[in-house]
Amino acid sequence: MEPISVAILAGGQSDRFQQVKALTNVAGKPLFLHVVDACEAYANEVLVIVHSEKDRDIFAEHFPEEQIYTDLDSDIRCPLIGALTAFTHSTSPYTQLLPCDSPLIHPIFFDILWAMVENHNAAVPRWPNGWIEPLHSVFATEPAKDQAETCLKQDQPRMQCLIKNLGRVIYLSTSALKRFDSKLDTFANVNTPGDLRRIERHLMRKSHS
Repeated sequence: MEPISVAILAGGQSDRFQQVKALTNVAGKPLFLHVVDACEAYANEVLVIVHSEKDRDIFAEHFPEEQIYTDLDSDIRCPLIGALTAFTHSTSPYTQLLPCDSPLIHPIFFDILWAMVENHNAAVPRWPNGWIEPLHSVFATEPAKDQAETCLKQDQPRMQCLIKNLGRVIYLSTSALKRFDSKLDTFANVNTPGDLRRIERHLMRKSHS
């Protein structure tokens, strides 16, 4: 298997959560560090992508500064900018994207997705209704960087544009993943204080098991 970098996207706004989600204390440490814990044993490197230099300074209190990068374009705030920033700084042939608020990723998720992406430009989880999970996807770094730049030049700053333009995309059915992750906690994220409490309880149970 080719080396894979993991990029945790932490540059989004938290309007629905009313505070900086990624830095919220959950089970004793910032939320984004639980995502780091979930992936660092498998990754060639872990990068954290934030929006501004101010954010970088704050995150650097919790994570090595040299592994934190700011969005390449601070005038546009969207996941595609964070992804492009990740592809630009990744040192690996493939780059796995992860959101900063999904700390319950099952280890088998990486094994399956990363095995699938070989000889493809992306491996993307897809739900039975057709919805996809671009921020839980792995990409061939250089082709994804090129196509992300193209989408932005075409004023289509959406992850769906990137995936559509890439070609050679393979999809992982979430139904297949349920064999190993029965509740699909891999995709659980934090949008409300209630979500936070549920995930914290899960993490606390896990730490005591």
